[in-house]
Amino acid sequence: MRNFAVIGMGQFGKCMVETLQERGLNTLVIDQDEAKVQWARDRATKVVKADILDFALFEQLIDGSIECAIVDLGDQMERSILATNYLSKLKVKQIVVEATNQDHAEILEIVGATRIVFPEKEAAQRLAGLLAGQGRLDYFPVSKEFSLIEIPVPSTWVGSTLSEASVRKKYQLNVVAIREQPHPGTEELPWSFADPERTLHTTDVVLLAGSTEALEKLTK
Repeated sequence: MRNFAVIGMGQFGKCMVETLQERGLNTLVIDQDEAKVQWARDRATKVVKADILDFALFEQLIDGSIECAIVDLGDQMERSILATNYLSKLKVKQIVVEATNQDHAEILEIVGATRIVFPEKEAAQRLAGLLAGQGRLDYFPVSKEFSLIEIPVPSTWVGSTLSEASVRKKYQLNVVAIREQPHPGTEELPWSFADPERTLHTTDVVLLAGSTEALEKLTK
């Protein structure tokens, strides 16, 4: 089981704590705000009220078992930079940090962040992708140039096998996985890897990967 640490609980940090709890993962939460600490007590494996600038205490808490740390200290840029630097010194493999702007992001990367996130921007990009594309069920922007989308099988593909639909040749896209749409009120059905000989039906949903430009052309 992977072990996580969440340093600071802004909105992003709280969402991460809840999501990690839902997945049954070990989570250490560190924050100096009493209300946030109390909120986390029933949602995390261990909760500590502490000042992250106390490196000696930080070193005791972030032991070798922590594989990934998430830092969300809101607009406290200096503190998030220091926390990221501490985590890097303690050799945490994955350090995910919320940034407030591009300058902040660049400094975080220099001091050891392995992934920078802009939650509001990323949420807006995902929602815009859903709203802009007709029939999209979900949208996952991986980068500015590359995305994944979940859509119902286009009517022109129905009755063909994946191989016959020639998705890669015609649209420069890859079908990653397929699942059937569940009946209303029933549980979501599992995904299965794309089989070239599988015949596509009107009830199917496909997960497509490719350039954002190619995906947008298909779903317009």
